[in-house]
Amino acid sequence: MSTETDLWFPLFEFQDYVYQSFLVLPTAGENDAPAGTAVTAKKWGKGAFSCGQAFKTAEGYKLEGSLSFRQGVELSVLATGTLGKGNSPASFEATGIGTQGPTKGAVHTLSGWVFPEEPIHNGAARVLSIQGVILAVRGPDTSPETALGGGAAGATVGKFVITRTKLSGL
Repeated sequence: MSTETDLWFPLFEFQDYVYQSFLVLPTAGENDAPAGTAVTAKKWGKGAFSCGQAFKTAEGYKLEGSLSFRQGVELSVLATGTLGKGNSPASFEATGIGTQGPTKGAVHTLSGWVFPEEPIHNGAARVLSIQGVILAVRGPDTSPETALGGGAAGATVGKFVITRTKLSGL
């Protein structure tokens, strides 16, 4: 059973983050290869993740922000998660929705883990990175069946990594 002192709150604010996502696209030969074999992958997206302060909720935290890939190509992000425990990561569940321009109507979900910068101080830690999986649920209004990046909406899944660009102590 965890105690309040075991739990830590992720501090997102006042940090710059780089977002990257990758599609794993193994060839037929790579599919048949043994575990540990390298497979083909392609960078899906790269941009900036911007966010404000996370706020405590009964379940953990909530956070609002955006993923910006270039001028006018952006997803509005709403995230929730549970607090981290000890040196274990906090959870991260987010939905990114295109609200304007070429991404309008697109929906992507991100599910993963928030890793803290150590040491953790007074039940809080700056976010070092967020890692997990991304699913393209729906493409933009202009082509709802095609995910941003060209894959099939609802069937395009990749890995994402959000890393802090500037490291500094508390």
